[in-house]
Amino acid sequence: MVLMDIHSHILPCVDDGPRDIETSLSILEMMKAQGITDVIATPHFIATEENLEEYMQRVDDSYATLSSIAKDKDLPNIILGSEVFYFNGIGKSQSIKQLCINGSEYLLLELPNYSITSYILNNIKELKENLRVTPIIAHIERYYYERGFKNLLKLINNGTVLAQVNATSLLDSPHKKAVLKLIKKGYISFIATDAHSIVNRPPVLDKALHEVAIHFGSNQKSLFIKNTEKLYNEITGEYDFAEQKFVYKP
Repeated sequence: MVLMDIHSHILPCVDDGPRDIETSLSILEMMKAQGITDVIATPHFIATEENLEEYMQRVDDSYATLSSIAKDKDLPNIILGSEVFYFNGIGKSQSIKQLCINGSEYLLLELPNYSITSYILNNIKELKENLRVTPIIAHIERYYYERGFKNLLKLINNGTVLAQVNATSLLDSPHKKAVLKLIKKGYISFIATDAHSIVNRPPVLDKALHEVAIHFGSNQKSLFIKNTEKLYNEITGEYDFAEQKFVYKP
């Protein structure tokens, strides 16, 4: 069975995640103890603050070092991606494909914390229509009360985007009520750790999946795991699931 964490900040010295490789390895140890077999490293990329080539070089170097050591220690397999902060014109940016998960057609996308305008939504739609890139909206619960959120949900309904919530938001969090509503209505494809450290933002995927089972039953928990398996198969090219949809509710 594959249990993949699709959103994490585990690469050392590249963003606001671990400041040393020892911390990265400790996070991976915690993930392994929770049954996580694979993890997508998604360091932040903010186009207005950083040159893409310099970013890619820094990330590639960190990834090569950590993934090699993790493999030797039999820790979760690391897959390279990015968490891209939305920027104007993103739907026409051919270079965005360099930031997709493992060279696939999936992109973890972070939105700004303000009104979700029609301009932003059109840019997101263009990712799919122009570039054949499927955005996965990172920690979508953070935008629940923003103007235009209902229009973002329409993009989930029509298959333009997928949505991810943070594991911590299912626990003792002000976002919990919103997350439960979104899961109940079938908007969420993935639960991920968004792990940054072993103390302040540790991985708690096991606890979040247990919470899902409490509220919605073991079938819903299994479906979230199955969705990570489907994504894993797509991004690694082991199977072709292009004609299948992700499952939201039993």
